[in-house]
Order: sequence, then C-alpha cells, then structure tokens
Amino acid sequence: MTKFLLRDGSLIDIDIEAAPEDVFSYTNTDGTTIHAALSEQAEMELLRQVPPKLLSVSQRMQLSDLAA
Repeated sequence: MTKFLLRDGSLIDIDIEAAPEDVFSYTNTDGTTIHAALSEQAEMELLRQVPPKLLSVSQRMQLSDLAA
C-alpha cells in the first residue's frame, strides 16, 4: 500500500501509483515514504481511483462537486 497525504492533512493508504510529477515524496521519521499531492487536480485524480467506501464524507463531496 502507498501512503498519500491529502490537502486536508489526512493520510490514505491505497494501492495505486501517482505520476511522479504530481506528488512530492518524502520519508517520515518512521521510515515510511509518503507522497503528497502537489495540486488540487493531482489530488482529485488520486481520489477518483479510490473506492468510495475508503473516502471520508468531505472527500466524496469534493468528487461529486467536480462531477456536477
């Protein structure tokens, strides 16, 4: 699983790969690599690939706003 840091500060673990130009990757003090989305567009592309049941209500609302 890959850890992604979203703009709201939440971390999600998902089994996808983001384009290297869309994330900033760093290693925390535990040695875990975390990928932070660099733009709203990059974050939305990540969230579209996540099963809805793994998303918070606010994240699902963001996705539905884009679809409208």
